[in-house]
Amino acid sequence: MSQKLKIRLMGAVSLLSGFCNALLGAGGGILLSLAMGKLTSNDTLDRKDVLSTSQAAMIPGCIVSSVIYGIEGRLDTANFAIFAIPALLGGAVGSVLMDKIDSKWIGRIFSVFVIWSGARMLLR
Repeated sequence: MSQKLKIRLMGAVSLLSGFCNALLGAGGGILLSLAMGKLTSNDTLDRKDVLSTSQAAMIPGCIVSSVIYGIEGRLDTANFAIFAIPALLGGAVGSVLMDKIDSKWIGRIFSVFVIWSGARMLLR
């Protein structure tokens, strides 16, 4: 596959992942991780690199959609800190632990969460 086509596909998947994340509140990072794993398949990126890079790539879209939700009055500001502060702590702990856990297990943990969240969405 040519580099130009890869870049176009990455752009299209990134657009779709931002759309899914804003519309559904989930799924965008999963799409981006899967696409990044396939489209950047070389020896320089392992699973950990793909997951952390796709997560970081989602941040700007999350900020934009959160601002728009706030303007539209759709943010629960009363409960924001209750979720945000522990999420920041969990993010810090997860980032430190990522280097200590084998990539194979990171992929398995990720897969379990994807399957679990998909099953919950189907059964609701």
